[in-house]
Amino acid sequence: MTNERQQKQGSWLANNRRAALVVTVVPYLLLAFLERLPGSFAPPLMYFVAAGVWALYVTPRLLGLPNGRKPFREYCTDIRLLPMTPLWRNVLLGVLMAGLTLSSILLASLMTKHFVLDWSFVPPLRWVKGLTRGIWEEVFFRGIMLAILMRFYSPRKAVLWMTAVFALVHFNIMDATLAGAVDVVSIFFIGLLLAYLVLKTGSLLPAIVFHYVHNIFILLVQNTPGADEPMASVLLYGFLWVALAVGAVLTKYCLVRAKVSQHPN
Repeated sequence: MTNERQQKQGSWLANNRRAALVVTVVPYLLLAFLERLPGSFAPPLMYFVAAGVWALYVTPRLLGLPNGRKPFREYCTDIRLLPMTPLWRNVLLGVLMAGLTLSSILLASLMTKHFVLDWSFVPPLRWVKGLTRGIWEEVFFRGIMLAILMRFYSPRKAVLWMTAVFALVHFNIMDATLAGAVDVVSIFFIGLLLAYLVLKTGSLLPAIVFHYVHNIFILLVQNTPGADEPMASVLLYGFLWVALAVGAVLTKYCLVRAKVSQHPN
């Protein structure tokens, strides 16, 4: 009787768009407070583990999201965490996208003539914290949330809604300035490319690799102390947005080439 009641609850939640989205996003955001606990490596590791437990156990087993309770492997397929193959292509595509965005930001920084190479911007702690953003943000947003929304909307509309939420949760209410608003717009465009990667490859892996590498090195390549702030921002966002558009074109080209090589006739 208990199992039957749980199945009904899971089905109800999976079919209730607003409730499903709330229990997907809000817990992930609340778990971020674990990073504020005293300590250096322990808090981000706790956040990483807690987010993983919520994504891989609580969401599919207890909440029945995104498509009702299913075996673990089917759940991973629903959210595109599986399959990861072809592994080499997906990893290289993610690295290519990160290299493209980071290079564009570095070029903008160099053009200000104030760029300073400072490797202290990529300390070991940043590599640890980046795991949660790179892996679990993709699972929660491009995985679970996108799968939920695509049950109610067309793929294009689902991507737009998911990406809008993704951008808004990155908005810092303490930085309610024009620069902060432009940064949210930039995150929205990055989210679109991440979603494009996921839908075109059928895997979260390229987006995970892209997200992780981009986040690790972004502070390193945009370090321009003493530069004219408005001009530096114009260069940074201009070059980055062009790079994102180029990234979408390259993604399509690479996948078309891969299909041709697999099926030459």
